[in-house]
Amino acid sequence: MELRARLSGIPVTQGQGSEGVIPVVILNWNGEDDTVPCLKSIRASVPAGFVPVVVDNGSSCETLEKLKCECGQIFGRILFLKEAELSAFSDVQRAESRGHLSEDSLVFIENGENLGFAKGNNVGIRFAELVGAEWVMLLNNDTVVAPEAFHELREFVKSYPEFSAITPQIRYYNQKTRIQNCGGDLTYFGSRRYKFANMDASALPESDFSVVTFVTGCALLFKHRVTGGLTEDFFFGEEDYEFSLRMRKRGLEMACVHGAVVYHKVSVSIAKSSRPLGGIMVQYASRLINTRNYYSKARWHATRILAYTYLPVLLARKGIKLRKSLTAIGKVESCLKRNRGVDRSDFQAMIGLQ
Repeated sequence: MELRARLSGIPVTQGQGSEGVIPVVILNWNGEDDTVPCLKSIRASVPAGFVPVVVDNGSSCETLEKLKCECGQIFGRILFLKEAELSAFSDVQRAESRGHLSEDSLVFIENGENLGFAKGNNVGIRFAELVGAEWVMLLNNDTVVAPEAFHELREFVKSYPEFSAITPQIRYYNQKTRIQNCGGDLTYFGSRRYKFANMDASALPESDFSVVTFVTGCALLFKHRVTGGLTEDFFFGEEDYEFSLRMRKRGLEMACVHGAVVYHKVSVSIAKSSRPLGGIMVQYASRLINTRNYYSKARWHATRILAYTYLPVLLARKGIKLRKSLTAIGKVESCLKRNRGVDRSDFQAMIGLQ
């Protein structure tokens, strides 16, 4: 309560105004060792009206308290909230929260449990809506932003209002000039092709931006009232793919801003874990559900056949025998028939397979 009380009367950063503030949602789950450097990079960045909103997804008590302490060392003003409080926000609370958003402030929301990637991030998006923000940004906690990144993004949204979603240039954290991706393009049969992947940054064209049809959830700035938030059909994974399909269906434009650089530590994905079979099954089920929900029947069935044809080849490369591959296909198919998405129980059942 002392930290909450000391926030009263904090002015909004001069020149931005509350309507210009852009919340940056950073989802944390026992990841303070990554989240703290991410927050430090935000604090050190060129002022552009971006305010971090840490959403804790049910971390342990010890790591949660450690993160709160670290946040207090980085930011002078912290607003602590519980996820349940957002549902009953009064007009007075909205006004007070808007008044707390400045370059030296941070918002810290506790979910109290692991809601999954999409639902956890949507809590932060809900906060952005409550304080009247037009834009919101999702940023992985295992990223570090370049000092000029937010300034470049701010300038782009001013200059190109026709775009509803924007990704920065994402580079590898340990190879500072090597590009992980600059967004990408959706392909006809349910995959995505990244732009400039694994190329040196010097290979980028001189243009300020690229038009893209696929964006990752690693670093994504968007007009949430226009696009909507992340689908909660999936507990973890493929939310950005559904977002991109939805954007294309609605005819909304997306771009990658080359001058805005974010460095990504590229944490180990579920498909590269010690239990690759489970991770791949989750990805296949989620991807096929997305294509089923957005493609024509003929195109979806063609995609499904191609996916099941390639799955045994992929698993064989990882040392998984054909019998297990056929069992995996059966489980994925069963999930498709039962569900619209991959919820927590389905995720946990599949991810544990090996």
